[in-house]
Amino acid sequence: MKKLIAGSLLAAVAMFIFGAVYWSSPVLQAGARDIGDDAAVQAVLRQTFPETGLYWVPGNDLYAEDAELYTRLHEAGPVAMINITQSPGAPMGAKTFIFGFLHEWVVCFLIGLLLVMVSPALASYGARVGFVTFTGLTMAVFVDLGAVIWWRMPLAFQLVDGLYNVVAWMLAGLVLARFVPGKDATAVT
Repeated sequence: MKKLIAGSLLAAVAMFIFGAVYWSSPVLQAGARDIGDDAAVQAVLRQTFPETGLYWVPGNDLYAEDAELYTRLHEAGPVAMINITQSPGAPMGAKTFIFGFLHEWVVCFLIGLLLVMVSPALASYGARVGFVTFTGLTMAVFVDLGAVIWWRMPLAFQLVDGLYNVVAWMLAGLVLARFVPGKDATAVT
């Protein structure tokens, strides 16, 4: 268990560093559009959506009240899913980074547990890395491409997000596979 804790911590560090570099690059703009007058849009959002929450336009409550009107509005567009945070704080404050790192550590620990379960069947270090990478690819296809289908998210952004997820899981796999022995028994001792 100590090896798994240490390995997941180091894997989370690798993910964290990669994420800081990746999401600081221009790739974040994939599929995004400029809105022009940010302050004016914020004022409209603040007035229209006074509470923090997830809003649908047209709203799901309208579907329950008048399915026909909901359908007409949905077909006419625009359609939106809007996540509103009324008092978000600093763009990337210390709290965000701390919780982000802890989240990645938990994910790496869970990936490590999954790897422990299947490692007796994996013949080599490369097979263990491949297993974690393929698991990340599976997750990215399910979540990121699913968002394009179900939530109509921009394909360009979801592909960028999916690439991040696959590479982050591969990096975690490169580290974790050193701490979780397989059939070849190569691991940190």
